[in-house]
Amino acid sequence: MLTHFSGNIFCTVEPGHIFVIGGKTLDGAAKVDINLSSGKSEEAPVPLTLSVRFHENIIVRNTSYEDGSWGEEERDDNLDPFAVPNPLIAGENFKVYILVGDSKFHIAVNGRPYCTYMFRTSLEDIRAIIVTNDVQVVNQVDHRQSYPTPHPLLQYDEPRLAFTNDVPKPFSPGHIIVITAIPYGNPRGLFIIRFTEGETKKQALHFNPRFDPQVVVRNSMNDNLNFLQEERDGEFPFVIDQQFKLAFAFTSSEFRFAINGDLFGQFSYRSANVLDVMNGFKISVGNGLQLEVTGVDHMNMGSPDCEGFETYSHPDVAIM
Repeated sequence: MLTHFSGNIFCTVEPGHIFVIGGKTLDGAAKVDINLSSGKSEEAPVPLTLSVRFHENIIVRNTSYEDGSWGEEERDDNLDPFAVPNPLIAGENFKVYILVGDSKFHIAVNGRPYCTYMFRTSLEDIRAIIVTNDVQVVNQVDHRQSYPTPHPLLQYDEPRLAFTNDVPKPFSPGHIIVITAIPYGNPRGLFIIRFTEGETKKQALHFNPRFDPQVVVRNSMNDNLNFLQEERDGEFPFVIDQQFKLAFAFTSSEFRFAINGDLFGQFSYRSANVLDVMNGFKISVGNGLQLEVTGVDHMNMGSPDCEGFETYSHPDVAIM
């Protein structure tokens, strides 16, 4: 299955930020592009592209500009002395780690240093992450902070997740997240989107669509990691093999949900100052269901009550 990913990032990029992008390439892949871009349109400038060319056995690094021109490619330049030209293998999993330094990106691939790349544009120009071409799945798009204060405090990768999306700073009222995805596989399966608190496993929100019986369970945990009272109201809006757009809005007092342009419901915060301690979200699947995540967009409504946020979950509304 061929897929792609595009999404607007959480906040302005600063030195000390980290991007971790993971997935799997197609068997016989010819090319994979991983872009830190200024937008999601095809014409948007790209401050950093990592273009994996399997037939050339190289990862090309470059920058494109507002006039549509590309800079000079880097191929052999600034490689780690022990790096092979292309550590990725077609048909296998990959993980690309990009640390933002004071003047350059420090890039590692599959756990080994690969190269550095000097900034050619302002870090403020980076607003989106796009992964395209011969990709089978994208299961990790984490944006973290290592300096001056780590966020999340503990940064680690959990195996066997359908998707993970850490953020580098605390949430604030007015923030929304729009997830675009397609469920497929066992029509009796389920998926879970969980927002955890800090470095603990305590779930501030457990959002669990179950296809058999068709119900969306919302819950949270107490300090002993026991689930509290479930909430199950609302019609079941998800369909196997059909794309959905699911928006989470963060207000001063509650989560709000919208699906495909319609308001779905809300869930009151059950912990004090919960927005200050959440790290992002993780998605897991069960009972043979699979979930192809093709986009995660972060936005700020500019209003703490997120009035009108459901519009951004409409299938016909493009978030650029």
